Amino acid sequence: MKNTLALLFLLILALFTTKALTQDKPVAQDEPALKPPRVLCPVPEEYSDEERIFQGIPSMTQSPGGRLWANWYTGGPTEGHLNYVLLVSSDDGGETWTKPILAIDPDGPGQIRAYDPAMWTDPNGTVWLFWAQGGSWWDGRAGTWAMTCENPDAAEPDWSAPRRLFHGIMMCRPTVDDQGRWLFPASVWQVTPNSIPELRRDMGELAGANIFASTDQGRTFSHLGQARTPQPDAAFDEHIIVQRKDGSFWVLLRTKYGIGEATSTDGGKTFTPVTPSAIKHTSARFFIRRLNSGALLLVKHGLKVDEKIGRSHLTAFVSDDDGTTWTGGLLLDERSGVSYPDGKQNPDGTIYIIYDYSRTGSKEILMARITEDDVRAGKLVADNSKLRLQVNQATGMGKPRLEFEAKTNADGVAFQKGPAAEITPTVGDVDKFREGAVLFTDREYRAWDPPQELRDKRMLRDSIDRSSFVCETPGMVYVLTPAKDRNRDSVVDQLLKQGFEKVNMKEYLLFANITGNICTLYQKDLVKGERVEFGKWGVVIW
Repeated sequence: MKNTLALLFLLILALFTTKALTQDKPVAQDEPALKPPRVLCPVPEEYSDEERIFQGIPSMTQSPGGRLWANWYTGGPTEGHLNYVLLVSSDDGGETWTKPILAIDPDGPGQIRAYDPAMWTDPNGTVWLFWAQGGSWWDGRAGTWAMTCENPDAAEPDWSAPRRLFHGIMMCRPTVDDQGRWLFPASVWQVTPNSIPELRRDMGELAGANIFASTDQGRTFSHLGQARTPQPDAAFDEHIIVQRKDGSFWVLLRTKYGIGEATSTDGGKTFTPVTPSAIKHTSARFFIRRLNSGALLLVKHGLKVDEKIGRSHLTAFVSDDDGTTWTGGLLLDERSGVSYPDGKQNPDGTIYIIYDYSRTGSKEILMARITEDDVRAGKLVADNSKLRLQVNQATGMGKPRLEFEAKTNADGVAFQKGPAAEITPTVGDVDKFREGAVLFTDREYRAWDPPQELRDKRMLRDSIDRSSFVCETPGMVYVLTPAKDRNRDSVVDQLLKQGFEKVNMKEYLLFANITGNICTLYQKDLVKGERVEFGKWGVVIW
């Protein structure tokens, strides 16, 4: 029986995987990342709210009968090989939600994770549950998988078996164009793989923001086109496809500087070069979608469309001219740590926006129930509108701190107490370096109890991808970054080139329970006018 099922899966996979890609990049079907994941239903106790210590990156949809569906990923202390996807539903417009109905967990404690999920109701009323599956944090390829439900309003909905659709990560819902094609935005990140070597793959020219098309309602797929952000600005894409009223495609995607955009006038086959959008944003997911009225809805960080701030102040806007200008401005949630909006409008005009808040702190999945009139008015005017509906909250407290053998850094120089420099950040803001402080503008990572020497000093909260500042008054500045053998994203070499020195101080676990966040301290006595900048990642303290 098992052999029969395995053979059946291989036949299905061969049918539904994009022909061009399987010919150009053949893959061995026995690879761990290509095996169907475990679908756990009912959900075991170890996946309960009380056990989970990290969660976020949600998506949602509504079925034809009105049931709301939502998913997100969780598992482990942060993004990594322990991640899995959960699914919940609501029958009362988001007022109350079920406990997790099913979990998608490829191999438990193994090296394959399920992450970056999405949900979509297709034109036939079928609900799709998508997720990415790949080795560890990023294996260079990943793949978009899906399960479908043709009776999503039933008392006991039936979900199909998982199937792999194409390479890459699709975390924003598909678009149906004016030809009836279903267009799926899947990204192969232009990011160095970070997994065990045997799981890493190089996808070559497929790296970028791809569009896969289906002309047979999701039975088969072909690679249509690609927009590619040039280095060094490429990030995780998370791209969204908008068909403008003139028939052209407008693709918006996440970059290191915020939001990039590209246009296609040949049906998505070719795109203009990716350039910065007039929509200013931090490097994080945003949401844009065509409304029933024909207007566009945008949900982003910031009270203005041309304002760039960190992950706070989720605000909704509308455009009546295909994104040239924006009006309204309904603040959905002002708190630091809100992120990753997704949404759906139902036929009666109700708009649901789902997002996460404080992925390792409050660990909440939240929803706003609004209307287009609310957005245009900049306040709730519809009787049924409501903000901060709670979809789910994980309450796990985590395991004891990671035990590790800290390097003493005895070959470093003595710690110099000061006096502290005065600096002007290029972007970002200033906070005290203390336990619980949010470390980056585009991540929710929070500092663990700092070493005594650094506690309550000032800290620059900047993008995890890039930090820069100018010294206004001479003095000491410190940077915490992992050693190169701890994390591929160490900026040790960049600091040394700028004259920083390693400090004779024991390593410190800065955040999250993983060895890649164990940091070494570097210091420099800066002179007035000196500029310091580095990439991903370090934390500046003074």
